[in-house]
Amino acid sequence: MLVKLLQPGRARSRKSVDSDESGAALVAVVVVMMVGVIAATVIAGSVIFAMQTNVQNKATTQAFVSAESGRDMMLQAVIANPCAKSIPNSSTSPMYENVSAVFGADVDHLTDPCLSASASSVIRITATGKAADGSQTTIVSDYQRAVTYQRQPGGTLAYFAGQFKLTQSSYQGDLVIRTGDYTCNSDTTIDGDLWAPKGSIILSAKCHVTGNVYAKGTISTSGANAFVDKNVVAEGEIKLESTGGTVAGNAMSGTKVTVKDMLVTGNVQSPLAPEVKSAGLVSGTVTTAPLPGDAFVPDLQAVYDMTTWVDFPSTRSAWGTDVDWRTPTSCSGDATAKATGVLAAGTSRIGLDYTGCTSAVKIVLSGSPTLTSDVLFLVPPGATMTVDIGTVTTDSPDRQLFFIHADNVANRAVTCPTAVGSGGDALDQVAATTNVKVMLYSPCGIKTAPKKDGFRGQYYSGDSGSTKLEQPDFSCEPMKWEPRIDLGCYLAEAPDGSGDIITKLLPPSLLTQTE
Repeated sequence: MLVKLLQPGRARSRKSVDSDESGAALVAVVVVMMVGVIAATVIAGSVIFAMQTNVQNKATTQAFVSAESGRDMMLQAVIANPCAKSIPNSSTSPMYENVSAVFGADVDHLTDPCLSASASSVIRITATGKAADGSQTTIVSDYQRAVTYQRQPGGTLAYFAGQFKLTQSSYQGDLVIRTGDYTCNSDTTIDGDLWAPKGSIILSAKCHVTGNVYAKGTISTSGANAFVDKNVVAEGEIKLESTGGTVAGNAMSGTKVTVKDMLVTGNVQSPLAPEVKSAGLVSGTVTTAPLPGDAFVPDLQAVYDMTTWVDFPSTRSAWGTDVDWRTPTSCSGDATAKATGVLAAGTSRIGLDYTGCTSAVKIVLSGSPTLTSDVLFLVPPGATMTVDIGTVTTDSPDRQLFFIHADNVANRAVTCPTAVGSGGDALDQVAATTNVKVMLYSPCGIKTAPKKDGFRGQYYSGDSGSTKLEQPDFSCEPMKWEPRIDLGCYLAEAPDGSGDIITKLLPPSLLTQTE
């Protein structure tokens, strides 16, 4: 008989294993519980943090909105009263306090007692806003309130720095050399008036001015056959000594007129006895008398003031509310598709915004596009601008293209950025189309320009400091883009019949804001 023996060791081993498995399960349960507790704690903390952040964000937003409300109220107060520099604190929503304003010609000269009504100015407003929980935010906002002139002289009048020299034989429109003296180049025709409101003028051989010649200093001639089709007027001495030359009008000086070898078909007048070297040189009367009070219309200071450089900004809001703004697909590609097409509802003009570009902008219009609205191309100050316009057709003979290389609007001066430097901007091509007007605006000047296919419109440029900048060939015509641009070609277009200058105050536009 076989007997099966019990094996105690094996029984104890199974019991031990069962005991170990129970402990492991307990540990696993504890670990899971701890993970759950940690997760719940983390989630609860995140929820609490998010709630606190939302509360803080809400308070910060409330304070910021309140500060902007105070800013807006201060701006309204300044427009209503140009000497207002503060407004009362507000203790009800929106709550703001310590709201103040200062004014000046630019951001570096904010010391004017009142906001100017006759010159462009900067308004700086500081405002502190408060939230319901007492949180505060302070903002500092700079606005520009620009002043423009009705039919402000532009085109060939737009010369603002350095030694001026024509790079073409004919110049259409009045020419104002705002500072310094000017010598009219030989074989040059200026089809309009010539002004030097702060300097003197020399008429070289074969210089031909079809209008008047006006100078703060002296007017003299150098060489033969200089011609002026109207009057010559100067506060200083006038010497007309061009053999074979003619002044087909009057010669009036604030000191003395000398006529030698040059015919004056009108009258000669000066407080010191005029000197006429030969009989028959003056067809009119020769009078010893002071310079008439209305000899300069407009007066020299008015001419200087209304030809002040106009800063054009890179902010969209400054260019009107009816602009269909579009962003080009490339900083240097063909912009034809963006410059044409159906306008967005409520708009009447197209704006192409290149302000996202930081170095080189090349604007190309190709393929004979048909323009059905005016178009403005807006390039930021720090980028270079190159314009290449092929043949353009339009639905109207007065369609306009504006190429604006924006300037620093805070300083009321020609400012070519260091990034652009003396290289200037470029005009690759403007096809000779007669049914579109073109405006080029550049504080840096044009470094290259075609010698043919001149355009009609406006060239408004400063000087980057390079002596190699060129004057494109163009025919000046009035151009207008409300509210910023209203440019004519002749000084006589700007004043009214009395000689008064017609100014226009533009709504303030926000330049910068910090908090």
